[in-house]
Amino acid sequence: MEYVVKMEICKARKPKVSIIVPTLNEEKNISNLLFSLKTQSYKGFETIIVDGGSSDNTVRTAGKFGAITIVKPGLKEFPSRNEGVEIARGEILLFTGADVVMLEKTLETIVNEFEKNEIDGLCAFGRIRDAPLWGKIEYYLHYSLLRLWIKFTGDFHGSTNFMALRKKEFKKIGGFKSRIDADGNLLNSFANNRKVEFLNGTKYFLVSGRRMKKMGFLSFNFHFLYMIDIFFPFLRESKIIGMLKRTSASYRASESKTKNGSFKHDVKNTSKALAN
Repeated sequence: MEYVVKMEICKARKPKVSIIVPTLNEEKNISNLLFSLKTQSYKGFETIIVDGGSSDNTVRTAGKFGAITIVKPGLKEFPSRNEGVEIARGEILLFTGADVVMLEKTLETIVNEFEKNEIDGLCAFGRIRDAPLWGKIEYYLHYSLLRLWIKFTGDFHGSTNFMALRKKEFKKIGGFKSRIDADGNLLNSFANNRKVEFLNGTKYFLVSGRRMKKMGFLSFNFHFLYMIDIFFPFLRESKIIGMLKRTSASYRASESKTKNGSFKHDVKNTSKALAN
C-alpha cells in the first residue's frame, strides 16, 4: 500500500496540541478548517492530516497551510485517526473533522482547561451550520439531552467533531476501534477512572450539516438510529442495534467513494456568525 508523508515541522518547540484530521476528497472544506486554525490565539499546536487517497486537491491544500500530511489510500476514518496519533508530538490530542471551523480562542480554551482542571479529556458540541431547520433542531436537542445524560449518569459519549484527550491516556486504551461508533465507544471507555469534562457553551466551533442536506430527514435519522443505545444502555449489545450499525457502516462505506459535499461558510466571518 502506498504510504506518503509530507512534513513541515517546526523544530524550535514541541507543540502542546496535536490536531488530527482524517480526509478524503475534502478540497472544498479543508481550507476553512486550516484557515481557522491559522488564526488561533494559541500557537503551540501542529496539524496532522491523514488522507485516505483523495483524487482532488485536498493534500495540496493542506500542504499550502503547512500541515503534516500522511497519504494512505483506502485507510478509513478511525484507523486514520490512530495513524495520526503515532506521529503526534503534542501531549493533548484534538480530534476533529475536515468540515469543522474553530473559533479564534478554541485552542487556548482547551489548553487552559487541561492545565487548570488537570483533566484527561474534554468534549463539546458546537453550532451546526449549513443545515435544514429540522437538522439544527435535532442537533441542539440531541446534544442538550446528551449533556444532561452525562451530568446525571456519568456515562460519557461524544463525537470526534471535537474531542480532546491526553495522549498518554489515549494510548493506554489502545486507540479507536474499527466500528462506526468508535468515537462514542472510545470516550465511554476513556472516561472510566479518568477525569473528562464537557465544555460549557456552543461558541467553540461550527460543524457542517451537509450530510443532513444530502440524505434528507428520513434517511438521516434511520442512518443514525443506532445512537439510541446511548440513552438505553441495555440495548448496546443487542442484535437490532448491531444490525443498525452494520447497515449504517455499509452506507458510510459507499458514501466515501463519492464524497464531494462542501461546507459553505466563510471562515473570516466565523466570530460574527457565532456571536449572533
